[in-house]
Amino acid sequence: MSIVSNFHKCIMFIIFVGALLLISCTSKTETNFNSHSIGPYQMKIGFGSCLKQNKAMPIFEAIKVENFDVFLMIGDNVYGDSQSEDLRELRSAYKKQKENLIKMNLNFPFEAIWDDHDYGLNDGGKNYPFKEQAKELFLDFWDIPLDDVRRSRRGLYYDVLKSIDDIDVHIIFLDTRTFRDELTPTDDRGAPGKERYIPNLDRSVTMLGQDQWNWLRRKMSQPYDYKIIVTSIQFLPVGHGWESWNNMPHERDRLINMIDNSVLDNIVVLSGDRHRGGLYQLKTSTGKIITEITSSSLNAAFTNAEESGPLRIGGTFVGENYGALYIHGDENAITLALKDMKGEIVRSLLVD
Repeated sequence: MSIVSNFHKCIMFIIFVGALLLISCTSKTETNFNSHSIGPYQMKIGFGSCLKQNKAMPIFEAIKVENFDVFLMIGDNVYGDSQSEDLRELRSAYKKQKENLIKMNLNFPFEAIWDDHDYGLNDGGKNYPFKEQAKELFLDFWDIPLDDVRRSRRGLYYDVLKSIDDIDVHIIFLDTRTFRDELTPTDDRGAPGKERYIPNLDRSVTMLGQDQWNWLRRKMSQPYDYKIIVTSIQFLPVGHGWESWNNMPHERDRLINMIDNSVLDNIVVLSGDRHRGGLYQLKTSTGKIITEITSSSLNAAFTNAEESGPLRIGGTFVGENYGALYIHGDENAITLALKDMKGEIVRSLLVD
């Protein structure tokens, strides 16, 4: 091979690298060689659920290199079910988890909401007698400031606004524990579609409680570029008898109608809890699209059979996983991705 030929190849390589650098200056691009590619984006939000404090957490090695703008812990952030007022198990769980997070030296900010195992009671609702003590432990663990509204009102629901490059992303965190009425036990335990609970058709029972519903209505009316709803339990899925919004169908319909009357054409819902990940979509009566991605679990996976999923896109993924949400401001679109322990995409969907 001649020196001239090598020289030409070097020049072409320099031009190619320069072009890549030019692209990277205007927006971020992520390519995953597992047959998925993520186009230019302005913001990347990570999320996950179900993190047992006494198990190894190798998945955070992949999460750490993601450079997330924020990571959302969407429930079961510790496992500390407690039956006594001193909440000994929950306190111990938080102590261990704090040591874990410090040791991992994570390089991104967190936002968090709870589910049942950091609430203090498996599948627990409003009748859990120690919920106020559990709330204080949650707020202290996540270093919530003393003047934060969650310190002075009932429940842990709240919202945050993330802005970058003139793009506003409104993230709404729902508390599905503090105000939730009791669920209706199944009449055929373990049967497909009736595994633990059956839908309660009583319209007087509530998932969120009236104060939280009123707050949510106000938040949904606020105009932002993107709106994301975080609910620790699944919202859209039907067909299974585990915890979900479908345990109270009229409450599920109420939120669907609220979304249907909102100013945005596409709403994204993030959920966890289920020890499986998946993608779900529903078209409302006026043609709006609600898309949900469930990410679970970060380190508590176990083998379990596929379940009925009329609104699901493809199959579920039961290995350890976390989620990534990419905001494509230039295209007014969002990519949702479910990633495995190595950071490889196993499920993805473009919402535009």
